[in-house]
Amino acid sequence: MRFFPAVAAAAVLVLAACSNGGAQQQASGQGAKVPTVQQGVLMIGSQQSYIPGEFRAEGSQDLRGFGVEIVDEIARRLGLTTQWVQVDYSAIITGLQAGQFDMGSGGMSPNPERLQQVDMIGYYQSGATFLVRKADAGKYATGQAMCGQKLGMLEGSTTLEKAVEKENASCPAGKIEVEHYTSTPLGLQGLLSERISAYAPDLAQAQYIVKENPDQFATTDYHLVDYLINFTFMKGKNPELRDAVYTTLDAMIKDGTYDKILGKWSLTVGGLKQPAYNGQLDARP
Repeated sequence: MRFFPAVAAAAVLVLAACSNGGAQQQASGQGAKVPTVQQGVLMIGSQQSYIPGEFRAEGSQDLRGFGVEIVDEIARRLGLTTQWVQVDYSAIITGLQAGQFDMGSGGMSPNPERLQQVDMIGYYQSGATFLVRKADAGKYATGQAMCGQKLGMLEGSTTLEKAVEKENASCPAGKIEVEHYTSTPLGLQGLLSERISAYAPDLAQAQYIVKENPDQFATTDYHLVDYLINFTFMKGKNPELRDAVYTTLDAMIKDGTYDKILGKWSLTVGGLKQPAYNGQLDARP
């Protein structure tokens, strides 16, 4: 695979390197427009293997992706630098609760359980599909076709787990068995080693993975579930930052910056006309 370096399944690791957009701002925090955990720095908790949102190309330590570029531009407009904190997907909310970073990112979808703990600003319309080995192209074209098979997904993917439960209620015989992974690269290794029959990534992930590795993987037009992907903020902890991120993202959509970023990554199909709030396209903080 062309773009997966080793991904540590450690707890939380603060990375010294900042992305280019944030690095151009003053590190002193002078001019910062909102309060943050560390003055003048926007700290973002992310699995950093959410392709093509936030990831490292093979052999590189530079974090890249459409999510990175969106956050960098938001931070720049708020007078902040960016610092990305590596954390397992399943630990993003607990990291927010512990005050280890200001916001979470990395493809998280809204559901009632999460929305009891965090506020979410939706920045892209996506969902989940099946990624399979190239030799199995066309084999698992529906949810019911996965009955009796093993399906891989990230730990903490409660939205996908509920979608699988719904499919299992209609399986005539064997159920879909879920196997969890701490990162997408590990899930793809499980797929290539035939430990699982399919992996359930984000739609944008699936498209990018197949584009970069056409001889290894295939995907389908089937959507296991549709959802918005979001930035997350601890409920009641820093509403000033949450509201500033929403307003700044809205301005980026209106002035065309957002569409330019999505176009660079060939992802305009899931672009929004305004940010979503807590899973609602017509709501705002």
